[in-house]
Amino acid sequence: MTQTAITQTATSQDAVSTEIFANLFKAVVDEMAWILLRSSHTTFVKETQDFAVALVTTEGETFAYPYGAGATPIMGVPMHAGTKAVTDWAPGDVLMTNDPYTTGGMVMHLNDIYLFQPIFADGALLCFAWCFIHCTDVGGYAPGSIDMQNSEVFQEGLRLRPMRLYRAGVLNIELWNIFADNCRIPALNWGDITACVSSLNKAAERMQRLTQRYGREAVTAAITGTLDRTEQITREVLARIPAGEYRFTEFFEDDYISDLPVRIVLRLVSHGDGRVTLDYTGSDPQVRAALNLPAGSMKHHPFLSLGLTNFVVTKSESIHINAGIQRCIELVLPEASIVNARFPAACGMRFTTAMRVHDLVVGALTKALPGEVPAGGGNTLVVSYISTSELGETGRVVVANPVVGGSAGGPDRDGISGTDFSVAFLRNVPVEVLESEVPVLVHRYALVPDSEGAGRFRGGFGVAYDVAIQHPSAVVVMRGKDRFRFGSWGAFGGGSGAVNGNVGQRGDVVHDIGKRTVYRPEMGEVIRLWSGGGGGYGDPMQRDPALVARDVADDLVSPGRAYDIYGVVLRDGAVDAAATVRQRNDLTAKRTPPAAYDFGPARSDWERIHGTAAELIADWLPYLPAGVRRYAQGRVYRHLHEMGPGPYDAATVRPVLQRLETELGSSRQVASV
Repeated sequence: MTQTAITQTATSQDAVSTEIFANLFKAVVDEMAWILLRSSHTTFVKETQDFAVALVTTEGETFAYPYGAGATPIMGVPMHAGTKAVTDWAPGDVLMTNDPYTTGGMVMHLNDIYLFQPIFADGALLCFAWCFIHCTDVGGYAPGSIDMQNSEVFQEGLRLRPMRLYRAGVLNIELWNIFADNCRIPALNWGDITACVSSLNKAAERMQRLTQRYGREAVTAAITGTLDRTEQITREVLARIPAGEYRFTEFFEDDYISDLPVRIVLRLVSHGDGRVTLDYTGSDPQVRAALNLPAGSMKHHPFLSLGLTNFVVTKSESIHINAGIQRCIELVLPEASIVNARFPAACGMRFTTAMRVHDLVVGALTKALPGEVPAGGGNTLVVSYISTSELGETGRVVVANPVVGGSAGGPDRDGISGTDFSVAFLRNVPVEVLESEVPVLVHRYALVPDSEGAGRFRGGFGVAYDVAIQHPSAVVVMRGKDRFRFGSWGAFGGGSGAVNGNVGQRGDVVHDIGKRTVYRPEMGEVIRLWSGGGGGYGDPMQRDPALVARDVADDLVSPGRAYDIYGVVLRDGAVDAAATVRQRNDLTAKRTPPAAYDFGPARSDWERIHGTAAELIADWLPYLPAGVRRYAQGRVYRHLHEMGPGPYDAATVRPVLQRLETELGSSRQVASV
């Protein structure tokens, strides 16, 4: 056999061995997930599945992660702040932390409790088992710890820098008591923590058996090989993105303490060789609300590259999901910004920002690869809590249900109703479970008719959720509300989705709750939440009339919307083909050609009036001290609005910037902006 043949045979054997071990590692994390799911106590973990497990290298890279259980978006977060936090690891140690700032962005908000356990083989450290749970309550101002209007992290609960909860298998009771004394549901939280520890112990047992059977050297090589193989597949997928720069912009319609939208800007750079840079320069400063994402200036982070991760996984049939994906995606993050916040910014709803960033990346991909990725999703996740913790020991804080917007239509299929790509891992809470755990009655859980973004492939429909409160001391917390004005966006002729809403009904009187997070209802009051649909893809006039008729029959699309938006004429529920052709021809003749993107009327109006100003302000803000940037931004818009209704051109904006520079003591020449 020639040397070339020997090398090829060895390479083939290495690939086979790596694949076998990758599946063995996956079996370990799947078992970890099952243990945690089946033995956890809080509703948000055992029903909604807001948890994750993984195997992590000693350097902090995730090399095995489950596909079908738990929270997938967190896959690949750099873990070195945990694995390097202790220099004298011993068997039976368990590290605990929930602090985004001392971990440099590894943890993302205080409700996420991270646990690490070292795994030893042949007397030496092999790797780590890791898990996290979303702890339903970690103290702070609001039940569930998160209020969108929190202005600093100190209001969001107890912070724990990395510390050992167990040392050589012995519980650090002092640490646990500190945590338990500062949360509303310590017994339930302890149940979840013990479930986590059980899953970590099982991982250690399984990995040690693998080394006993195959040898430490083979397992160590397979860990490296698994990550390298995923990186190779990722590069092959990302290399399909044509070399170049692709820009997109997304918004929050406000920052919860003012009417000023929050702008997130992306420049996606494909290097043509499987490496992609996501540059967020120009994104708005961090805000005095819980939207901030504390990324710790990391060069790789899954919350800021989720759209690309989903693209890679979708285009790869054989990939093992691990941190090898993140190796190929580099981030450029402006300091003290909404996507890279500084201490002590509030960050409770950082995943609201991650969801918006997901569709921001997808938007850039629609320009790079038209016809391969969907439009913008409903992009909403309203997590609702019912708290009776004021009642003392019998009280609870229970997640009622995640209310999610519909996903977007894509190049070849409709969007999915009642879920979105960035949060598809979340499960709903069964009505029977919720009503058995807290004093409520669920009146409705259904899809919202006419909420979809119209298109050749329509967006998924939003969700309506009505809950009657059956106790006078209950508190309802509804976090993550957005898209009450700026709906999801449609692409390539597709329409934008409907917006969201929240009302309360007391008897026959209905009143608007709006975007308030913490709400104290009256006894018997019905809380109604609804979400919008995903954006449509392609011209709705090209939608199969039979599909429109089916949606009408299912009471998801009204006959009037079928006629006016899709141009479909129905007679006794059946499509009148000739009348449909005439109606579509008439509608097409009367309308202007559809734009590449439909951002909805509210966002389109805002950008028409403020678009030039927003660009100039974004270029100006980095020259100001970080602590005054959001304040200065608000002052600029306030001055502009006092001058008239706009639109505001450069000649109008520059004198305002100059005046504020003088007030703030800056000496930069605004004329160069």
